[in-house]
Formats: sequence, structure tokens, C-alpha cells
Amino acid sequence: MRPIPEPSPPARFRRAVREHPLAAFLIILYPVSWVLFLPALLGTEGFGVIGVDIPAQVGILLVTIFGLTGVAFVVTRIADGKGGTSSLRRHYYQFKVAPQWYVLALFGAPVLLLCVGLAIHGTSTFTPIAHHAAQIPTVYLINVVLIAILISVWEEGAWLGFVTASLQPRLGPLWASVAVAPLFGLIHFPLFFVTGGLIDNARPQGVHVIEYAFYLLVFFSVPVRILMTWVYNSTRGSLPVVALLHASIDTTASAAVLLAFYPAVDGRLLYVGIAIVAVVVLAATRGRLGYTAASVAAGTAESVDRAIAITAAKGMS
Repeated sequence: MRPIPEPSPPARFRRAVREHPLAAFLIILYPVSWVLFLPALLGTEGFGVIGVDIPAQVGILLVTIFGLTGVAFVVTRIADGKGGTSSLRRHYYQFKVAPQWYVLALFGAPVLLLCVGLAIHGTSTFTPIAHHAAQIPTVYLINVVLIAILISVWEEGAWLGFVTASLQPRLGPLWASVAVAPLFGLIHFPLFFVTGGLIDNARPQGVHVIEYAFYLLVFFSVPVRILMTWVYNSTRGSLPVVALLHASIDTTASAAVLLAFYPAVDGRLLYVGIAIVAVVVLAATRGRLGYTAASVAAGTAESVDRAIAITAAKGMS
């Protein structure tokens, strides 16, 4: 009897990815992504190994396109074949969404920060907005669209279209969002060592390292991931809409927008407002965040099958 040959390393790798796609995604993602941050880390704003200023945005762009999106599609192709990648790709073209979701995505963050400002400073919050109203298209809207196209849609394609969509059938939408939050924050770890990576014209030092780590892993990430999951589920997996929302939050919290329109308001209060909205959404949806097994194609054919099977099993119990 001839011995059964041992599978080759590539075959073992493919089998491991098929059996544990999410673990494979994370194990591949972080080394690849952190390597892509190397240009910014080695430049003058990082460790100064090379005498060239390489902005952190270069690393962020590389990480989102080649790290997050690239790894998500490679793992999906190995785990679920062409059908899985086609299913994931469709979310990038899900533009047919009720208009109110686009309004929420574009203006929800600045309106929320305005409400926080009104609650703290009263009607004087309106004054700088009125004075700089002509700058809204250039300082805010154009930046939102550019960030959404260049970064956010690729970022959310991985975190929502692949990871969250795969976790929801097993953990539910709330705990899937909570689980993704620190994973989402951790990928930004190299930015602690780049001037301007997390703080305009500076980098966290001393106790501020702990402070910003808490922001990235918990305080900022958890409420934002909950809102992203809700919008994603409610729009049948529209990555364009969640990309606009993500870009809107980032742009509203940027120095340019805060200085022009909210000079008296602490930008961190935006995330306090988002946390309050997240709690309201959780209560209003009873923790479902717009999720049903049939409402969103999970990003891979296997995830859809798991979602339907779990729902059927609950119905029989």
C-alpha cells in the first residue's frame, strides 16, 4: 500500500485559510500593513532613518488598498472562490440606497458636533459657521468625497464587508462591532511613531500614549464601529454610504474643519456625541443594528450560508 503523500506547504496554507478565514486575514493583515507603513516610519517625521519627509497619509493609503482590501480579497478567493469575491465586490457598487442615508452619511457628523457645541456654548456656536459658510464645499465636502474614495471605502470593505459581515451570524451585530473595534484601532499602531500620524504636527508622548491607545482601541472605535455596522446593515451592505460616513467623521474631527467652523468646541466631543447616538441606536434597534440574516450578503458565500443556517436553527428551537 502506497503511503499517502504529505500535502505541500501551499496546499496546507490554502486549507488553513479555508478552515479559519478570519484568523488568516488578521495574521496576514498586520505584518503586511505595518510593513506598508515603513516609508512614513523611516522618513524625517518618523525615525529619521532617511532624510525625506514621507507623510503618514502615504502609509495609510498603501495600507487601506493593498493591506486591508488586498488581504480581504485574497483570503476570500482562497476560502470561497470566485463566488465569494464577486459577492464582496458587489458591496462596492451598492449605490442604490434611500436618500436619507446619504444625507446622514454626509452631514450627520458636523450636525452632531454642532448640537454638542450648542449644548455647551449656546448659539454663539453658529457664528464661525456663518462667517465661513462659503468654505463648506472646499474645506468639508470635497475632503469628505476624496477621503471616502481614496481610503474609507477600501478600509470599510475589509472591516465591514469581510470581518464584521462574517462575525455577525455567530456573535450578533453588537458583539461583532465590539470585537472589530480594537482590531480596527490596532492597525493604526505605527502612527504613534509618526509626527502628525495621530496628532497634528506632533506625536503622543508619555501618558498621552496610553490616552490615545484608549481612544483608538475603545472610546473612539467601539461607538464608531457600532454606527458603521448599523448603517451597513440598514443599507443592504452599501460600502459607498459607510465610506462617506467614515470620511465625514474623520473630516469633521480634522484641524481644518475644527478651526474654521468649531473653534470653541473640543473635537473629542464629537466622539462623545457619537457614543450617545450609538446607545440610542442600540436601544431603538434592540441591539440588532438593522441586521437580519437575509438583509446583507455577508461578503462571502460561506458566511451567507452560516447566517441562514443559524437563523433556521433559532426558528426551530
